[in-house]
Amino acid sequence: MALQADLLESIPQTRYLSAESYISYRAIMRTFYLEYQKMHYQLDKDTILTLLHKDPLFVEYTAEQLISDLDQLAKWKNLTPIQDPHKAYTITDFKNRQFQYMMTEAALEVERMTITLENLYTRTTGLSSSAFRRLQAALHTAEHLEGMSLKEIGEWWQELQEDFRRLRQNHQDYLREFYGPNAEKQMKSAEFIAYKQHLIHYLEDFIQDLQSSAAQIGALLESFTGDQVNRILALVHQSALEIPRPHSEQTPLWQEELWQKEQGVWQSLMGWFTGKDSTARQVMDVTNEVIRRVVQNAAILVQMQNMGVSNKAELHHLMTLFASAASIEDAHRLSALVFGAQQCRHFTVNAERETERIDLSTYEEPPMDYALQPRVRTYKPRMDRSGFADKSAEKAAQRQKILEEERRLQEKVMGYIRDGRLDFSALSDPVPPEVRTVFLSWVAMANLAPDGCGHTQYGQRFSLQKRGKGTCDLICTDGTLTMPDCTLVFEGNGYV
Repeated sequence: MALQADLLESIPQTRYLSAESYISYRAIMRTFYLEYQKMHYQLDKDTILTLLHKDPLFVEYTAEQLISDLDQLAKWKNLTPIQDPHKAYTITDFKNRQFQYMMTEAALEVERMTITLENLYTRTTGLSSSAFRRLQAALHTAEHLEGMSLKEIGEWWQELQEDFRRLRQNHQDYLREFYGPNAEKQMKSAEFIAYKQHLIHYLEDFIQDLQSSAAQIGALLESFTGDQVNRILALVHQSALEIPRPHSEQTPLWQEELWQKEQGVWQSLMGWFTGKDSTARQVMDVTNEVIRRVVQNAAILVQMQNMGVSNKAELHHLMTLFASAASIEDAHRLSALVFGAQQCRHFTVNAERETERIDLSTYEEPPMDYALQPRVRTYKPRMDRSGFADKSAEKAAQRQKILEEERRLQEKVMGYIRDGRLDFSALSDPVPPEVRTVFLSWVAMANLAPDGCGHTQYGQRFSLQKRGKGTCDLICTDGTLTMPDCTLVFEGNGYV
C-alpha cells in the first residue's frame, strides 16, 4: 500500500522532547499530564508556576520564562490557549489577558509514550502459555460468530488482537534480555550458575507449551476455508463500522484502511502459526539458542572457577613423601597408593616399542620422549625454514631432452617432403602418429586461412592444393587414414 504524503510530514508535538530548553518543556507537559489524571483539564499560568516551584529544580523559575515556554508549546500544538471569559475592567487587564491552557490530544499521546519509554525496562515480562489457550478458545468461537451480536463480535475481535499482541510482545521483550552487552555481563557473573538451572527449566517448559499449542492453533487456522475467513472478517468489519467515530478519524479512505488492517491481523496470525517458516518455529529456534548459550556460559564459568584451584601444594607434598622413602620398595608401595588401580590413568603415545610383551614391567621399558603442545588457540608450531634446492642442472637436462625430441621430429617430417611438395597420396612409407599429427595441423591451418596458405612451426610458408573432391589413403604405422586428396606446396623447395 502506498504511503500518503500527509503521513510523512513532521510531527511538531514531539519537538519539545529534543528542543534546547527541553527540561522546562518536559516539566510543564508532565505537570499538565499529572493534573489531567486528576481531571484538572485547564490550568492558568499562576497554577502552573506554583506547581513547578514545588520542584527544587524550578525554584528560581520566573513567570516571564513560563509565559515564553507556554507560548512556544502552544505554537507546537501541545497546548491550546483559552482566553479567560471574565471581562476586563481596566486597560491593564485588557493588555495582560489571562489564558487557561489545556493539553491537546496529540500531546496526551506523546506524554503517554514518554512514560511508557521511561518504564520500558522496569516492566516484568514472562513467557506465559495462557495466551495460547485464549487464542485457541477464540478460534473455536470463530466458528459460531453467526449467532452473536455485532457488539459481541467486536469484543471477541479486540480480545483476540490483545492476546496476540501480548503473546508477541512478551516473548520479544523476554528473549531480548539475553542479547546485548547487559546479557553477556549477566551471564558471566558468578550468581548466574545458581540461576541457570531454573532458567533452563523455565525456557524448556515454554518450548513444550509452544510446540503443542502452536500446532493446534495452526491446525485450527488451516481448517478455515477461504469463504469462512472472508465471512469472519466481514462480520468483524461490520462490527467495527457500528462504533461511532469522531469526524477527525473519518478520512476519505478510513473504511478501506480498516478493512486492510483487519486482513493484516489475520494474515499475521497465519504467518505466526502456520507454514514451515512460521514465526512460532523461529521463536523455538531462538529459545533453543538461548538455552545453548546459557549452558555454554555456565560451563565456562565453572571452568574459570576451577582454573584457580592449583595442585601445587599437593604435588609438593607427594614429592616430599617420595624423597623421604627409606627404600625403593617403600616408594613402590607409595606409588601403588597414589597412582594405583584406584587412580589409574592410561596414556597412549605414537612410539615404537622394542617388544610387545604385556608382562614387561614399566621399570624395564626404556624411557620415551613425548612432546607436549600448549592448549592455547594462539599456539603455532615452529616451522623449519630451508632454502630452495638448486635444480638448474635438472632443468637444463630436461630442456636438452625436449629440444632433441623436437629435432628428431623435424627430421622425420622434413624427410617426407620431395622437391618442395608433400603429396599425401604419393607417400609410400608409413607415417608415425606424431608426424601425422603435424601434417593434419598444417592442412587444418591452410583450410582455415582465406588464401589457403600457412606457416609451419619451422618457419616455412606453404599453400594447399586440392584435387577435386576425391580422397586418398594415408598409410600410417597404426592404421590407414582416409582424407581429402590434397598436396602441400612449400616455397623454396621446403628447405628451412
